Amino acid sequence: MVVLAGLGLLPNFARASGDPVAELDKMILAKDFDSAVKLAREAAEAGNVEAQFRLGVFFWHGFGLTQNYLEALRWTTLAALSGHQKAFAAQKVILPTVEASNWPKVLDWCRQRLQKNAESGLNPALFAMAKSYSADFGFENPVEEYYWASLAVAIGDTSARKRRDELTKALPVTDAAKAQDRAAAWIEKFRSGKPPG
Repeated sequence: MVVLAGLGLLPNFARASGDPVAELDKMILAKDFDSAVKLAREAAEAGNVEAQFRLGVFFWHGFGLTQNYLEALRWTTLAALSGHQKAFAAQKVILPTVEASNWPKVLDWCRQRLQKNAESGLNPALFAMAKSYSADFGFENPVEEYYWASLAVAIGDTSARKRRDELTKALPVTDAAKAQDRAAAWIEKFRSGKPPG
């Protein structure tokens, strides 16, 4: 129980009933890790960021399933890309336990999961895609980061504006122009109801 408390996994009784995280809290307290893992996986697959973090922690510690550092890194990275601070910290701890050759594959795995939501115009997924190309996640690509941040801003995500503007100043004009053209084409398809992909 001490390990769970240290990870912030003990219950927060202020959560609403019907909330999968509240149910996870109850299952953890009851030491019903099999049910907790099943629920965490379902909620994580459905995009619940807290459940993604928790599933990563379950894989890291082997609670209710076989310990798997690569799966732990995948799920904590996915949650971290969506802004989960504990997941970001956990991801940094887990990263050295996975072979370096797998690190880019983890980001690709996360991007594939985010891509579908991003292409349907969900702001958090667009900005998470931008973050996946930032130095924070180890494989920097400022042009791609700018492209995805520009899309997030165009769809209405004001939290992405600051980062997009920083990148605008740092990118060569030709790179920015190419990314802007790609973004304009994406937005045009998105607004016309066609899949932007």
